[in-house]
Amino acid sequence: MQSRLSGHLRWLLLVAALALVVAACAPEDDPEEDPDDDVEVDDDPDEDEPDEDEPDEEEDPDEEEDPDDEAEAPDGGEFSMYLCEPERLLSQESSEVCGSQVLDVLFTGLVAYDPETSEVVEGGMASSIESDDNVDWTIEIEEGWEFHNGEEVTADNYVDAWNWMADPENEMGNASFLATAGFEGYQEVADGEADEMAGVEVVDDYTIEVSLVEPFGPFELLIGYTGFHPLPDEFYDMEATEFEEAPIGNGPYMMDGEWERGQRIMLERFDDYGGEPANAQAVEMRIYDDVGTAYLDFEAGELDIHDGVPPESRTQALEEYGDRAFDNEVSSYDYLGFPTFVEPFDDPDLRKAISLAIDRESIIDVIFEGARTPATSALPPILPAHRDGACDYCEHDPERAQELYEGTDGIDGTLELYFNSGAGHEEWMESVSLQLEDTLGIDDIEFNSLEFAEYLELHDAQEVEGPYRLGWVTVYPSPQYSMELYLEDSPSNYAGYDDPEFNDLMAEANATEPEEADEIYQEAEDILLEDLPIAPLWYGLDTVVHSERVDNVIANTRTFIEVADVEVVE
Repeated sequence: MQSRLSGHLRWLLLVAALALVVAACAPEDDPEEDPDDDVEVDDDPDEDEPDEDEPDEEEDPDEEEDPDDEAEAPDGGEFSMYLCEPERLLSQESSEVCGSQVLDVLFTGLVAYDPETSEVVEGGMASSIESDDNVDWTIEIEEGWEFHNGEEVTADNYVDAWNWMADPENEMGNASFLATAGFEGYQEVADGEADEMAGVEVVDDYTIEVSLVEPFGPFELLIGYTGFHPLPDEFYDMEATEFEEAPIGNGPYMMDGEWERGQRIMLERFDDYGGEPANAQAVEMRIYDDVGTAYLDFEAGELDIHDGVPPESRTQALEEYGDRAFDNEVSSYDYLGFPTFVEPFDDPDLRKAISLAIDRESIIDVIFEGARTPATSALPPILPAHRDGACDYCEHDPERAQELYEGTDGIDGTLELYFNSGAGHEEWMESVSLQLEDTLGIDDIEFNSLEFAEYLELHDAQEVEGPYRLGWVTVYPSPQYSMELYLEDSPSNYAGYDDPEFNDLMAEANATEPEEADEIYQEAEDILLEDLPIAPLWYGLDTVVHSERVDNVIANTRTFIEVADVEVVE
């Protein structure tokens, strides 16, 4: 759909961008009243009964009273938190943050990641993951873990889940990660020539052997991803859609009732959990379709944790709530992609000129109220391989942009800018168009905004004919994930980028031990950023606030709250 924002709004944005040079821009947004103010408030239907969990008979008369006990809620207490509406609640299919936040609480995978550094830490089900050649891997899992229905978690639960995910009849999106790692026999299953992957074997109840078609160093990082969660035997007795109403996992919390779409998901602590027990007894994940409405509820004292504070409220939240508000640097980043398969975007100098003409700082300050970080690399800062300033064409340099642009054939006719509608991209795209007009003299610009599903279909069909917006979250902490998006045969390589040297370096890095692979990934990144099929724009920054009722609120780099760590103190 062709469209462009009103002249009035364009004028406002231009004025705001110019005003930034001499003064901070005062936010004038007045949050609109949201009619969806009927989200149920936690009414705690289970009125607390006197807890019979009294101290044991062997009471120590000399025992001193712990002053901290006064701050702890009985049984760990209950808290509420913001959640956007999940699309799916099936690990083998979910790839969006709303559903993944829930699944990461209901399930515990083979590998756990440090919430701040993304390094592999204790907390996953695997007791060891070993390989001598990065091809043949042996995974040992811990004994004694149970699903929420009492089934023991064994090696079969993982292997069966992976084979079920690989079956093309089940149409599971996360099967692509089996292909990414190169599970031996995956392609045969995907092609309908086999029922199970030849490279996956259950050795005994607690041992799995995996063979890959070629060395893949990030294997250990990859299999901590949501798509590799186990499934209980009970899953295969029902339809997947039925299972999603109340998934049975092996995580620190279990479902308390079914998924109430548009309302909430109630969780109860799983007391037979095989890992470190969760702190709170219960959690209400309250579903909102608007982060602004959730923030109003938080301000009214009706919501305990909100990890999606709207950008226009960020400054006020940080000032007002002190140590109960913080910015969380996450692994997401947005970029402007170029369809290198059509003219004139097959010219690297044109792509560089456009990137240099974009003033990322001013857009972040004016549109996002500072709630982003300008991107200077194709790898997000949460990865050790990230390098500040790796991108030579990501700084705002109007003179250099003009010089490069004048050496190209330029834009002949209309420049179309593409983005998905309804996700808040309209205003900053308008700013980009103004900057291109001001710096490069491109004044015939139109927007092509579509619903997300339709938008992706357009990309899949390579029918995009101008710069487009996309963004990613690094779902497992490896530069391999961030960079494979630009491989020749990657299904997400919407730019149509194809450089043999880049492809070769990626293969070399994947075959190298992770601790030695970063330099090779960076060599590949240098090629990418010199060709610039995508112009990195900014990295994500989520603002989190919490009430006085809770403490130890930690947000990880995948944008998720570490729910099991939250403590209720009132």
